[in-house]
Amino acid sequence: MGSKAATSVRVTGDRRMMRVLVLALSALSVTHGGYNVGLGRGDITGPAAEIGMMGYAKQGQNTKGIHTRLFSRAFIIEDVDSGTRVVFVSVDEAMMGQLVKIGVMEKLSSLFPGVYSEENVVLSATHTHSGPAGFMQYVLFNVPNLGFVAQTLDAMVDGIVQSIITAHGNLAPGKVYHSVGVVDEEASINRSPTSYLANPEEERARYPGNLDKDMVQLSFYNDQGAALGVLNWFSVHPNSMNNTNHFISGDNKGAASLMFEKAMDPDYVAGKTPFVAAFASTNLGDVSPNTMGPR
Repeated sequence: MGSKAATSVRVTGDRRMMRVLVLALSALSVTHGGYNVGLGRGDITGPAAEIGMMGYAKQGQNTKGIHTRLFSRAFIIEDVDSGTRVVFVSVDEAMMGQLVKIGVMEKLSSLFPGVYSEENVVLSATHTHSGPAGFMQYVLFNVPNLGFVAQTLDAMVDGIVQSIITAHGNLAPGKVYHSVGVVDEEASINRSPTSYLANPEEERARYPGNLDKDMVQLSFYNDQGAALGVLNWFSVHPNSMNNTNHFISGDNKGAASLMFEKAMDPDYVAGKTPFVAAFASTNLGDVSPNTMGPR
């Protein structure tokens, strides 16, 4: 894996800038080429009508259509020397559930005996607040949506497994670059600055402010140098869509993924591109995208 490279990143809607950002990473990091990499995507959208939504815990906020489809994006990295293989999956949902992980592992164990297990598969939700609910195994999480919804669970399990199947089939020699940049644009605010001030002074002194503005990114290339995809982490809540929304949506992170993918492969339909871009969740606790305040 490449060494850490510090660079300044500016948020922009210019598609050409997205391409430049990805293609320029090869000049920023020195990479270890002893990897096999595979990327894949699967649709996890689920029931789009009359199902409670997961995130705001608001009864009556039920699905009434689709703003953007929801996807699972899988990234497999295998160290050629050791044979160690890991899978990271970013899923357009509010959170991950044990039932989902169990269902995924049961199917993977049948499809790829001895290859994937609880020890090398990581499932991570983006934390969008606009996905269908009902997939959790605990009663409390299913109260706002009035119960368990098998359709939601099945769509998530099937889509996640499909993304891993695709990534497994694409596994081939490649390179992984690791970069860290600072997002200079005002992309987020701390929604509870008074709470942050309650932290010990010596702890607050370790940081430049009450926001983490670093973006960490892994960029994937095949051994011919062609860009395959990116996986990044930036701390911001995916709740640009407020609790009056009734349309299924990947929210800001899901939209960023689709726009980045479309920018890299403009001739493909959104959600069907060979290039895979995941904007995964990280330390987003009190970090809001609503820089002008709640709406």
